[in-house]
Amino acid sequence: MKRISLALDDKLYREIENAMSMVGETNRSRFIASIVAEKISEMIQRPMASIIVYIYDHEVGEVAKSVTEVQHEFRDVIRASTHIHLDERNCLEVVHALGDSDRIRELVTRISRIGRGLKFLRVVNVPRLE
Repeated sequence: MKRISLALDDKLYREIENAMSMVGETNRSRFIASIVAEKISEMIQRPMASIIVYIYDHEVGEVAKSVTEVQHEFRDVIRASTHIHLDERNCLEVVHALGDSDRIRELVTRISRIGRGLKFLRVVNVPRLE
């Protein structure tokens, strides 16, 4: 473990403190380290784990069919997925992916290109610990 010093302007410091309280984190070092690790894992190719969360309106076009087709094309990195019905029209899916970071980014891009009917998309990348 290495200790470093970090200088932040007041606004960024307040934003970090606010973000920590929003997610319930109390350890500033762990919070900043996790953000740095996530960003690095996005920038370089290496195996990683990702959680992909999206909401779509299954009554718009062929969005449900498109989501299923994309998931089938990425069976090599998708380990599990869950699907719940939020209401009569909206579905929430959580996809657990593990593998090559470029392949996972490609999966996220394909989901985002579904377009009409897709209402929400978020990704959490977790670097694989050696």
